[in-house]
Amino acid sequence: MALTQLHAGLSNTAVLFVGVIGVWALLLRIRSRPLNPSWYGAAVVGEIVLVLQGLLGTLLYFQGLDVMLARPFMHILYGIVAVVTLPASYSYFGHLEDDRVKTLAMAVTCFFLWGILLRASNVAQYQLPPL
Repeated sequence: MALTQLHAGLSNTAVLFVGVIGVWALLLRIRSRPLNPSWYGAAVVGEIVLVLQGLLGTLLYFQGLDVMLARPFMHILYGIVAVVTLPASYSYFGHLEDDRVKTLAMAVTCFFLWGILLRASNVAQYQLPPL
């Protein structure tokens, strides 16, 4: 399997996974329940997927495959934002006393991250070489 295929597969995994934990957090908020350890574990797994995706993207960048992207620096920017979003939001919202607000904030964060990942995938459409 080529590294570009692995990078694309991890991208799909990250998009789906972050969307699922966002819906999960929203359902917890609708049911007036706080985020539980299972949700936090899933968020850690999602962050590990994002970090692996970023490391693989960095490897591809240094192999010179950034020339295949229409806007490589936008793709890199979205990747950096994706890796930083969950830990930054947890460090900001994690100390809130109201669990309902914390749950809603993390759900919104996951949906923001989901949008960032979709946009990064959209920016990563490869250019075909001219004929």
